[in-house]
Amino acid sequence: MLLSAIGIIELLSPEALINRTEQLALDNPDDCELRSWVVPGARIEALFILVSVWRSDHSYSTFKRFLGVIGLFALVFPRAYVDYGTQLAYTDASDCRWKPWVYVGTRLVGLVYVIIAFDELRND
Repeated sequence: MLLSAIGIIELLSPEALINRTEQLALDNPDDCELRSWVVPGARIEALFILVSVWRSDHSYSTFKRFLGVIGLFALVFPRAYVDYGTQLAYTDASDCRWKPWVYVGTRLVGLVYVIIAFDELRND
């Protein structure tokens, strides 16, 4: 249900979600400029999440396993994960200064993703 709620918010109002996240996670959100594809990409991501979650077939299982792969990288290499994402999403990535808790948070989210994937594998 939580993933569905996030997907719906991201689909309907990606700008608000992105802006709020930037305010929480960046020391200098006004100094960082998103690339033009980020907002439409967020909507596509939301559609993918919602379709994967709401379908009862194999796609949701595959989605959970994919989360595990992403989560493993975030868990083991949180700085590289954030740095890579910053390079992809911002035109001036070197100017973006993330708050220190972002790296710990990235590691925790990665752990949750890995647990979800292991649970899915165990259920199979």
